[in-house]
Amino acid sequence: MDYFQRTQRFIDYIEDHLDEEIDIDEAVSKSYISKFHFYRLFKAIVGISVHEYIKRRKLSKAAEHLRNTNDDILMTAVKYGFNSQEVFTRNFKKLFHYPPAKFRSMNEYNWRSRRTNKINVDALKLKIKNFSGKIIVHEKVEIIKDLRLVGIERVTNDNNSFTVIEAMEHFIQEAERIPNIVNETIYRVCYDIDQSEEIAQYKELIAVEVTDHSDLPLGMTAKRIEYAKVVTYTHEGRLFAGEEEKIINTYQFLYSYRIPYLAYELTNELLLEKYGADFKGPYQEDSKMEISFSIR
Repeated sequence: MDYFQRTQRFIDYIEDHLDEEIDIDEAVSKSYISKFHFYRLFKAIVGISVHEYIKRRKLSKAAEHLRNTNDDILMTAVKYGFNSQEVFTRNFKKLFHYPPAKFRSMNEYNWRSRRTNKINVDALKLKIKNFSGKIIVHEKVEIIKDLRLVGIERVTNDNNSFTVIEAMEHFIQEAERIPNIVNETIYRVCYDIDQSEEIAQYKELIAVEVTDHSDLPLGMTAKRIEYAKVVTYTHEGRLFAGEEEKIINTYQFLYSYRIPYLAYELTNELLLEKYGADFKGPYQEDSKMEISFSIR
């Protein structure tokens, strides 16, 4: 599956509609990638979110319009989809460091160096090919069958990634209440993904495998994965590069440097992390963990 080509479709669609009100769902649909995975893939590769990219491209086109025409600021703001001159001015100044009223007297080099140009996916591909990272991952396709889990469920999103360790620590304290545990491997499963907003919301279950779901402890949730085809990456080495960096760094690496070359189509069925006997801790160089993405 050519994720680069599909991302280019999105970028081309945006470029053709910069002077219109852009339906982002329609734009993402041009990529034929699920919204949940597309937002993550785009931000990992490009470095900014989908919404931020669109806003910067609109502001950059508005800047060109101001330089090349005599149209007033309000007309330009409306043309590029800003609801008011105040909102346009605030965002314009943030990007170009000058308000629109003073912009036309700026040195051309200064404003051109700050504008956001249309993304060239081929250039991004070259950058990724030239990357020589320190993170080691191995990839395999496998089938999950009749995986029975019991754990603590919550509703969360990627902005709450910093709370994962705390949630895991809480689960470990409660896990002794669970009967019929197969082993000490801890699973983190994300599912029921709501992608109506840019930051997707989903259910997260931190759990252990059990032989059956009988005698479910109070406050726990049971989940059975009857069948799932997944691509699994084994991450060797530390998960966190520093005290403030969280597990999202691992996903950043995968979405930036591995998934774009994936031959399979990602689905929204589930994301699964597996912390088994080889997981020595988030800061240990000899630590291993697995991340699985559902595919078709």
